Amino acid sequence: MITKAKADKSADKKSTPLLAAYEQHLNALKRYVMRIIHAENDVEDVVQEAFMRAYKSEIEGDIRQPKSYLFRVAKHVALNQIRQKVNRPTDFLEDCDPASVLVESWTMEDEVLAQERLGIHCMAVAALPPRRRKVYLMRKVYGMSQKSIAESLGITVSTVEAHLAKAFKECHLHVKARFGDSQPESVRQSKEGRL
Repeated sequence: MITKAKADKSADKKSTPLLAAYEQHLNALKRYVMRIIHAENDVEDVVQEAFMRAYKSEIEGDIRQPKSYLFRVAKHVALNQIRQKVNRPTDFLEDCDPASVLVESWTMEDEVLAQERLGIHCMAVAALPPRRRKVYLMRKVYGMSQKSIAESLGITVSTVEAHLAKAFKECHLHVKARFGDSQPESVRQSKEGRL
């Protein structure tokens, strides 16, 4: 018969520093990933993928700081996932609610508001600093990859990402400030119907 002390010792032998760090910091790791991807339903997948990659690395060699390494791998996995979604936005169309995409009761007022919103968005893009505007247009209008933009402008991919993130945020804030919460009536009704 195996005593509890012997069972604990054998369990400790199978535990690795990375596994111990993962178990100890799992909740903090999930919060960290959530701050990066802002998609609660993807957090588990990213955390599990990060652990598996880190575990493979631990098998191949010693990891000196397992907690830091695990968080660094999670960051890379999360950023890769964001990059994939940005580069292929149509891959996720099947996840959309058809009622929110196709609105049956679109009125003339809704059309006018949509045109006004588009005009305000164009003004927001025009108000961006020149380099940021160029990066934004190369990505959104010409459909260039971030890597191609970086090569074309002689900057790093991370700089392109930073320009895009700032451009999206500035445009969103500009439209929100000018338009407030006014959305087409049919869109408001479809959202209320889902609540």
